[in-house]
Amino acid sequence: MWSWSLNWAEITPSIVVGTCPMTPDDLERIHHEAGCSAVLSVQHDDCMAYWGIDEAALQARADALGMQRARRPMRDFIVEDQRRHLVNAVCALAAMQAAGQRTYVHCTAGLGRAPLTVWSYLSWVEGMPSEDAVALIKARRAGAVPAPEAHLGCREDLLARYRDAYAAAGGPDWPDPERLDDPAIAQAALRTLLLAEP
Repeated sequence: MWSWSLNWAEITPSIVVGTCPMTPDDLERIHHEAGCSAVLSVQHDDCMAYWGIDEAALQARADALGMQRARRPMRDFIVEDQRRHLVNAVCALAAMQAAGQRTYVHCTAGLGRAPLTVWSYLSWVEGMPSEDAVALIKARRAGAVPAPEAHLGCREDLLARYRDAYAAAGGPDWPDPERLDDPAIAQAALRTLLLAEP
């Protein structure tokens, strides 16, 4: 049976995946020991309620530390919910990375939703081959089990959204939607769409 402890693993020099902070003091450790300047939580409200986590207290400590903090909740173990909300988490991580933040990404155990978010970011935004990205995460975060169904389903949804966006407002620099069966073209389309998301 899983029991909580605050632990993390560096996936890239600017992305760390770990367990959830339960108390404001845990944010202190993430800031000082993991060296993170931003925190992206994909933990759902239900998980926070189960563990008795005080959202307001965490945000207050993050503010005091000067840490950027964002929440993009996804439900644990529910692939359809993860598929639906994954894009929000990826866009938030992309914004933190673009701002030069060393980012701590967490769900509850740091094994499912957080690795899923990082996998999708690395492959869709950074252009790392999907197989390489998930292999890297699993090698560095022991026990990581990101849901491939959520990753692939969200990718399919995003490519459909890209076709619609291209038809509505695509410019000459946008990848050709007729060539999305080419992995390199599809990745460029995903990056174009995700970086254009508000």
